Amino acid sequence: MNQKGIIFDMDGTLIDSMPVWKNLGGNFLKNHGIEPPDNLNEITTTMSFAESSRYFVNQFGLALTAAEVNAEINEMIRDSYGTHLPLKPFVKEVLDQYVRQGIKMSILTATDRSLVETAVKRLGILDYFEFILTSDMTGLSKSEPEIYYQAVETFGIPEKEIAIVEDSLYCIKAAKNTECYIVGVYDEFSKNDWEEIKRVSDRTINSFEELRK
Repeated sequence: MNQKGIIFDMDGTLIDSMPVWKNLGGNFLKNHGIEPPDNLNEITTTMSFAESSRYFVNQFGLALTAAEVNAEINEMIRDSYGTHLPLKPFVKEVLDQYVRQGIKMSILTATDRSLVETAVKRLGILDYFEFILTSDMTGLSKSEPEIYYQAVETFGIPEKEIAIVEDSLYCIKAAKNTECYIVGVYDEFSKNDWEEIKRVSDRTINSFEELRK
C-alpha cells in the first residue's frame, strides 16, 4: 500500500477478539433471566454499543437505563481486553513498518473507548496511532458512511491517500462510499461473508504477513 494514512478497525482486524463478542449479548440477557433470540447476533452486529444497549432495554423491557446496560456489558468483557486478548499475527511487525515509513495511523471502532485504550496500552501499540475514534464518540454506527468521513476529516489527509482496513462486510460497504483504498481482512467470525468481502474490497488479506516488506 502506498497510502499516507491508514484507518484500522480494531476487533477482528488488529486484535483477535471476536470470540469474546460472539455470545456476549446472549449471556447478558441470560444474566437477567431472559432467553435470547436465536438471531440476536444478526440483529445487533451492525449496532454501536449505545444502539445495542437501547435495543436491549426497549426490546426486552429491562429495568435498566441504556447507560447501565452499556456499563454492565463493558464490565463483562473488560478483563479480556485487560489481560489476554492478543494481537493478530504479524500486526505488530506491520505497525512498526508503517511507523518507519512515516505513515499516519488511527483506530476507528464500535467498541467503547475505555476498552480500546485498555487493550492497546497493554499490547504496547497506543503510541502508534494519531487518534482513536469510536461510535459512541461520534454518535454514529460503523454501518453509516458518515463515520468514515469523520475519521478522514480528523486525519486531514485526502481520501485517496488513505486506506481503511476492516474485517466486517457491513463496515467495508459503508467505507466504500469514500474514495479511500479498502483492505478487507479475513477473520473467522466473518468467514461466511468472505467471498463478498473479496468482491467489494480493493484488496483482501488473509494475514497481516501479506503486508510485510
